Amino acid sequence: EEYTSDSRIPDLMRIGTAEEDAHRRDLTINALFYNVNTGRVEDWTGRGFDDLRRGVVATPLPPLTTLLDDPLRVLRAVRFAARLRFDMDADLRESARDARVREALGLKVARERVGSEVDLMLRSPDPVGAMRLLVSLRLVDTVFPAAEAVPDEQTRAGVFARGLTLLS
Repeated sequence: EEYTSDSRIPDLMRIGTAEEDAHRRDLTINALFYNVNTGRVEDWTGRGFDDLRRGVVATPLPPLTTLLDDPLRVLRAVRFAARLRFDMDADLRESARDARVREALGLKVARERVGSEVDLMLRSPDPVGAMRLLVSLRLVDTVFPAAEAVPDEQTRAGVFARGLTLLS
């Protein structure tokens, strides 16, 4: 798959190998394939089983590349971390905090898709953890663009904090 700079939709797709497909996935734990012929689960990234055992959400390719190709993946990583109560890999956290990821998330991903991911986060076993991750990754203002309605950053932070208290 190849992506243009202004879209999260691949503009060039071709049939690849199972290994190539696994490395294009959002997360290593989502790149585990069930082989119907052998009845076994296969880990083509070589990291999925280990990440699953360790309770870690990580990307098969370098995280910044993965997140810039499709910025929705940063929200999926947060959602899976909250849903499974896993930690996010340190490199993934660092890449998720990159200003280019926030910019791409705001420009490339439809608000409906962002809303769908937030809805799934809120329905996860740890919705407060998901929201705290959004805060620590500096994604809150991109995911919840309230700056126009509430221009004061301190007031926005207070409103968000009160919301987290209500969720707890």
